[in-house]
Amino acid sequence: MFNDLEELIEYRFKNHSLLEEALTHSSCTKKTEKEKKNNQRMEFLGDSVLGLIVNEYIYQHFSSFSEGEMTKIKSVIVSTATLSKWADSISIGKYIMLGKGESLTGGRKKPSILAGSFEALLGSIYLDGGLKKAKKMIVHLIKEEIFKIVKEGYIKNYKSLLQEISQKKYQCLPNYKILKENGPDHKKLFCVNVKIKNKSYGTGFGENKKEAEQEAAKVTLKKLKMIE
Repeated sequence: MFNDLEELIEYRFKNHSLLEEALTHSSCTKKTEKEKKNNQRMEFLGDSVLGLIVNEYIYQHFSSFSEGEMTKIKSVIVSTATLSKWADSISIGKYIMLGKGESLTGGRKKPSILAGSFEALLGSIYLDGGLKKAKKMIVHLIKEEIFKIVKEGYIKNYKSLLQEISQKKYQCLPNYKILKENGPDHKKLFCVNVKIKNKSYGTGFGENKKEAEQEAAKVTLKKLKMIE
């Protein structure tokens, strides 16, 4: 019944009753059918699993992000809009078991139902195969979403984005060097250049070193055609 979905998520369940529960919407069960489980509890678990994986990924891969920036990124990733988009990418809507009324009113396309079912699916994978398998299913989605968030300027941490790209494409870290420091102590202007594998890419200016490095990283990302 769920073979196609298992192929899409690249995970085979040992206990298919967990997958069935994850895809059973509450509208499919009547109040009198207490023995029949729906995905509300699984969604609750999946939400926590998702939060842990997202937090760990951001913490490990974006060391220059502040707590506020990490929080903003997480809020976008775990939003209904993002989760429903991911759910739609694996066509989860056609596998969800809905009540007749919900099905007739377009429940399979409702963002809230898609997002909840996606979280429940993640929770079911965690229960069936553990955290490592849950991570495998979702980390590439998180990575792509973070790049999109930064590239669109929602979080303007160009330095972290350049670090990620440099490690992936060139297997090294960018090297920042202060070229000039002008002005009095209370109003200095810094000029910073960034190199990747000894090749100069971008120069940035700022009232402090961090600001100049961010500008240099932004210029470099534009030269690499990673941002507009």
